[in-house]
Amino acid sequence: MSLWHDLENLQKKKAELEEQIFSLEERSKILEQKLRNQEERMNTLEEQLKTEHDAMARLESTVLEMEKKLKQSEKEPEIAIAATK
Repeated sequence: MSLWHDLENLQKKKAELEEQIFSLEERSKILEQKLRNQEERMNTLEEQLKTEHDAMARLESTVLEMEKKLKQSEKEPEIAIAATK
């Protein structure tokens, strides 16, 4: 009778372990999906950052060009005044 009892206990333990394995596999799938979602989000954010960086570079270039033109326009009256003297 003891062997039957031991066998029954082992079968219950096996069933519990199989259930835990199934649960772990499900959690693993969920975590893998979350990881894929995070990777997609990171890729999206990287693209947005690159786009914003490019836009900032263009703005900085425009500002530098405008400052250069402003300095030239400030010097032109001085050149005109010097030429009349």
